[in-house]
Amino acid sequence: MSKKGRSGKFKSLGKTAEELLRKRAGKGISEYDAVKVWPKAAGESISKRCIAIGIKSGILWVVVPNHVWLTEMKALKRKLIKRMTEELGRKVVKDIKFKVGRAKRM
Repeated sequence: MSKKGRSGKFKSLGKTAEELLRKRAGKGISEYDAVKVWPKAAGESISKRCIAIGIKSGILWVVVPNHVWLTEMKALKRKLIKRMTEELGRKVVKDIKFKVGRAKRM
């Protein structure tokens, strides 16, 4: 049996599936990544209280615990979008919308 075209290295099934999904889903995976990196981009103290719940059409939705946090987060919005762009390596999050409520961590 010829080894032509093979690297001789095996990839895990999970890694292979993720690569395939990224190639096929493109934008959807990038948006999922935005929700995933929120805690790192926002920082520990913010991400403990403010939870990214989803993204649609470049708008990241974040639940905040009260109106005081809502005001603070609106003031930090530009900085947070910049951090998200840095973490993701490209502009995926165009805007962040905050709403007061409760959310469970994923």
